[in-house]
Amino acid sequence: MVSDAPREARSIFGVDALDEFAVYVADWIWGHCNGLANVEIEAKIGTLVDRNTDERLRFPVLTETIIDAKALGVRFESNMSMEQHRRYNLLLNELVSYSGNLLSSEQVQYSHKKEIDAFYDERDDETGKTVHLRVTRDANTSEIKPNGVVRKQRIADLNIYSPNRPFDFRISINTETPMPPPPENSVPSFVREKNRLSYTHQNSQTDLTQVSLPKRRDEPLHELEVEVRDPMQLLQLAYDTKDGSGSTDQVWTPYEDAVLVLLNTIRLLIRNADSFS
Repeated sequence: MVSDAPREARSIFGVDALDEFAVYVADWIWGHCNGLANVEIEAKIGTLVDRNTDERLRFPVLTETIIDAKALGVRFESNMSMEQHRRYNLLLNELVSYSGNLLSSEQVQYSHKKEIDAFYDERDDETGKTVHLRVTRDANTSEIKPNGVVRKQRIADLNIYSPNRPFDFRISINTETPMPPPPENSVPSFVREKNRLSYTHQNSQTDLTQVSLPKRRDEPLHELEVEVRDPMQLLQLAYDTKDGSGSTDQVWTPYEDAVLVLLNTIRLLIRNADSFS
């Protein structure tokens, strides 16, 4: 039963203070994506490692915070243990099962893909510069996937330190520009195999991936990332609600709300890992 009693004001001003963290992330995304085409927005779970000690960062803050990784001499590592990977698999499968009774718009959908990425360094005949290509093939058929040839360019990273949790996370913005395939006689500079479990929910896709390298097949990497399925849908909210000017610290809009949904998905995935040990 819903109470008819009026809700108490949560400040002397009668309103909530805006979530400064989410607003900053929303502004950061907008600032780096505005005007770009073929944008990719993703967040990876991992750990921030101090380059001087080669151990996880120890920084004098008590709660989740955005850090300047370059200034602190920190790198981000997205790998996790096989057991953590297994537990995440069980957790996400439970969400698929549970959501089966919900409205279709609220359900979590599952898919399993096996792919091979090959990376090429090709010379652009027009500019003379080297172009880095990623070609993704279906591991079973060896056919190039739809939109499977791209030039990926990193735009920006935002590193978030979570001192009370087993993982930190990094939000990345990239562009993935469709390109023609490299010549048939081209030799890749690098190859990796991906065994990927994907869980889609509304405008996000959570990928749980085992990455194998040809020379280290017995030491696969285990990664978890949350990707915005339709970045332009997210960015359109900024256009629609802010007249294209991005966020402000005055009004909470559907754009910030969508960014908060992304952040909360990542946060809850990380917090669930507390029970893995």
